[in-house]
Amino acid sequence: MAITIRRDETAIPSINLRTLAAFVPILDERKADIEKIDRKTFVYNDTRNSRNELDVYYPLNPTLTKDGKIPILVFVYGGGFNTGSRQFPEPYSMGYRALGSFYAHRGFITVIPDYRLVPEVHFPAASEDIRDAVNWIFNNVDTISTPTMPSPDVDDIFIMGHSAGDVHTKVLALYPPLRDTTQPRFKGLIWCAGPWFLDIEGERFHIEGPTQQYFGSQVQQKEREPRALWNGLSDEEIKNLPDILPVRAEREPRSLLITWGEMLSDIEKRRGEMPQTIISKGHNHISPNWALGSGEGEEWGEEVVKWMKARLD
Repeated sequence: MAITIRRDETAIPSINLRTLAAFVPILDERKADIEKIDRKTFVYNDTRNSRNELDVYYPLNPTLTKDGKIPILVFVYGGGFNTGSRQFPEPYSMGYRALGSFYAHRGFITVIPDYRLVPEVHFPAASEDIRDAVNWIFNNVDTISTPTMPSPDVDDIFIMGHSAGDVHTKVLALYPPLRDTTQPRFKGLIWCAGPWFLDIEGERFHIEGPTQQYFGSQVQQKEREPRALWNGLSDEEIKNLPDILPVRAEREPRSLLITWGEMLSDIEKRRGEMPQTIISKGHNHISPNWALGSGEGEEWGEEVVKWMKARLD
C-alpha cells in the first residue's frame, strides 16, 4: 500500500486526505466483495430533517448468540466534532461501506449512525444522538429484521467509536444523564483513539476550534471530558460498566499517546486490572478504519471481532 506519509508524520490534518486517497483504488478493486453485504438506511429520529439516519449492514453468515440471534455492533465515526458522515461523497464512498461490510462479513449486524455536529450542537448533543440511535435499534427489532435471517439480539450490542466518535461513546457510557437513558446494557465498549482528557501541555486543540465549540469553556471542558466523568462515578458504577477494549494506531499523534497512557492507568486503578488493548501495527490515526475491507492492515479488526465473540451470551 503506497501511502506517501513519513512514519514520523502523525498530525491528523496533514495525513487525513492523503491516507483516504491511498485507500480509494484499493477499496474500488474490492468493491464487488464489499457490496455483497446488503445495506439498508433507516430514520432513527423523525423529529429532525437531517443527520438523523443510520445504515444497517446485514451478515451473509451470521454469528449467533445462545438465543439463536445475531449480535450487533454500533460504529460511531470521528471527524473532529465538526465533520464526518456515515456515507462519504465520491471518490471516498467505499470507506465506511467497507467497514460496515467487514464486520458484517464476520457475522455481526453492523450499524453506523449519523449524528449532529458543531456548530449546530454542543455538549452532549452528539452523544444524545448516538443514544437515540441505539434506543431506536432496541425498540425496532422488527423493522431492521429480514425474513431470511435470525432476529437481531439487542441484549448483545457492542459500541465502538473512533476519534471524536470515541469521545461521544465515552460520554454516552460515563455521563449519568445519558447512560441511565440507554435502554440496552452494552455488551462491550470499544474505545478507539479518542482523547481521555483535553488539556495537554503543548497542545492547542483543547482551547480553540471545534473542540471548544462543542465542550465549552476550559472550565466546562474539565468537567465534561471523559476522564472527569470517569472520576465522577462511584466504585460500584465503575465496577458495573461493561468490558472495555482500548484500541489505537501505532502512529498516533503525541497528544493521543499521552492520554492513552493515562486512560489505561485510570482503568487499572479503578477496575483492579489492566484491560486488554489492541495496537494497530503500522497504522496512523486515520488508516485503521479504511484498511478494513482492503485486504491489507486488517489484523486489528480481526482482533476486535475475536474480543466481541468471546463476550457473546
